[in-house]
Amino acid sequence: MDIVQAKDVFTPTKPARIAFVERDAVNDKLVNSLTTPGKQIVVYGHTGTGKTTLLVNKLMQLYGRHITTRCMKGLKFEQLLLDAFDQLAPYYTAERQNSAKTSRALDLGASYELLQAKINASTSTDASEKQARLLPPQLTAQALGRFLGAQRACWVLEDFHKIEEAEKAKLSQLMKVFMDLSDDYPELKIIALGAVDTARQVVDYDREMRNRVAEIHVSLMTEQEITAIIAKGEQALNVKFSPEIKRLVARHSNGLASVCHHLCLNMCHAAGVTQTVDGQPMALTSDHCEQAVKTYVDEASDSIKGAFDKALRQRRKTQYANAPLILEALSALNEGGAARADILRRIQRREPKYPEANLKYLLPKLCTPEYGGVLRYDSNSGLYSFADPIYRAYALAQYHRETVPSRTEFEAFEQTLLRLLTERVKVERARDLTIMFHRTPRRT
Repeated sequence: MDIVQAKDVFTPTKPARIAFVERDAVNDKLVNSLTTPGKQIVVYGHTGTGKTTLLVNKLMQLYGRHITTRCMKGLKFEQLLLDAFDQLAPYYTAERQNSAKTSRALDLGASYELLQAKINASTSTDASEKQARLLPPQLTAQALGRFLGAQRACWVLEDFHKIEEAEKAKLSQLMKVFMDLSDDYPELKIIALGAVDTARQVVDYDREMRNRVAEIHVSLMTEQEITAIIAKGEQALNVKFSPEIKRLVARHSNGLASVCHHLCLNMCHAAGVTQTVDGQPMALTSDHCEQAVKTYVDEASDSIKGAFDKALRQRRKTQYANAPLILEALSALNEGGAARADILRRIQRREPKYPEANLKYLLPKLCTPEYGGVLRYDSNSGLYSFADPIYRAYALAQYHRETVPSRTEFEAFEQTLLRLLTERVKVERARDLTIMFHRTPRRT
């Protein structure tokens, strides 16, 4: 049996390879698009569903080379081009040193080096001599396409939804250029990834390109797929999760592979498993599971509170406390999510005159980073749910702390999560009261 590290099996913060699970429906669409010359690709879906893992594993199988640019807010289109150009340097440097290359490749290599020299030139402005890299006029979309195409490489743009709309429009035009170059460079393509609900939120391309861009939605994982991740981890590390633990993790990962990886890695750490176990499989127990949940809560506590602070911040005076009413209602409904009409009915049990317009306005807002991103919307099912299962548990601890612990349908996993988060909420409230007390002016 090969010895592997637990951190390389369960990978909550990087693409999974050892515990990668094939998802046939999505795989077929992606493979077909990757192998179709000129086809540009938009991959979209919620954070944590495994978009990057799926793409990286398929690229390793089908492509010899690819470069990846990780997008951030404020990044300009010209900076994207420069980043792609910089990442091609190792390929062209090696190519120039190999005299056996064809004359066409050598010509491209010489052109690359000339452009690189121009880019490396800098300008000085102001007394502070601020350095700025310039994009030479020769580095056009066509030039970048030829450089990438000659290396039979594709260009992956991660988190492209973060780029401003004006810059996205330029990418749409770049896709068209790459399409037109596909006769000479069949492998040339752009793959844009976005943690959003529709492909058009990633790239808003022209109508004429509709049939030349593949829109691939990576949906939430099923409980069977989550269980398959755990099974692959068991085999690689020679450990054994009980059927009950598997079922609970699969259920409470809420369709997010990243949550499953996080909980399983925490359980391995709690059991002292850092690599493949020698001999008989090691059983992971409910005690290890409880310790894993505690670690998960401790690590996430600040980010949870930060997300809820954004969601609950009062931005204007209103008749109703809209955000608390929505979060309280949704947390009391099915953990898999609820339609807007169901959420409205639940709210109106408490506030009979609550207007639907308020809910219609704020529900989408609670899915955005500005409002903490505590909710998500699944366009396939039409349901709203908490973006992370720990958010739902936090809402339960916040709004239903007097009734939830006695509910018999809550199992050990949920009870542990709720108990830990309820304790955390009590500590936060006590701290907030202390801060308010010290800030209140005292009479003398």
